[in-house]
Amino acid sequence: MIYIESRTNEKIKGVNSLKDRKEREKNRLFFFEGIHLFEEFIKAGHTPLRLFATREAYDRYNSALLPFDLNLYLVSDPVYQKITAEKSPQGILCVSEYLNNIRTAPPCPGGIILESVRDTGNLGAIIRTAASLGIENITVSADCADLYSPKTLRAAMGAVFSTNINITQSVPETVKALVSQGYNVYAACLYGETANLGEFGITKTDTFVLGNEGEGVSESAASLCTKRVIIPMSGKTESLNVSAASAIIMWEMVRPSSNNKRG
Repeated sequence: MIYIESRTNEKIKGVNSLKDRKEREKNRLFFFEGIHLFEEFIKAGHTPLRLFATREAYDRYNSALLPFDLNLYLVSDPVYQKITAEKSPQGILCVSEYLNNIRTAPPCPGGIILESVRDTGNLGAIIRTAASLGIENITVSADCADLYSPKTLRAAMGAVFSTNINITQSVPETVKALVSQGYNVYAACLYGETANLGEFGITKTDTFVLGNEGEGVSESAASLCTKRVIIPMSGKTESLNVSAASAIIMWEMVRPSSNNKRG
């Protein structure tokens, strides 16, 4: 364990640079903060590259941090304030290499596809909901919000560390590949000829596409889907936030019912 009290220390500069997405991608490193996220990270089988903790945090969470003492840097409060991205930090920051459960791979049926979801809070909340409901496959377009952003990680509450997340360069091509293999892919849409969610059966290999906060699913992707689907609403509002809509859709995907055949 090494003590750092200089805000210009090279290790501190290195952490601070990871607040920028370009630097994260260049170095394939990211960071997150807090004891809960750290415990979820370890539970998911990952190993920290470096840990930074204040004296108070080290004393409070010693049992969790002690196994990683060789990778731990004890820092002064002013130094921690230099690297933190939190308003009320707990004094624990972990640097990690990019995760092996986030990758580019052939599309898998039976999950959700997110197209151009730009808000980090929405992206993290959707991943958290998917993990909670047992949705194991998430595909995100490359122009979605950064999965490694501290805000995304915080909103996901550790779900990013254990969920299979596939990155695609083209949602239409991903949809096309799944449909060509005989799988159903449904676009959550407010336009075109739509079917009401809950009025047709859903199988465990069915996939749903959700789109950008402002524009929804693109026509190029929706036109390739098996069907366009709408969530029945009272009419008092035009649409739902993408995070709320995804939660309703994913619950419909997993709930036991005579319509759903996921066994």
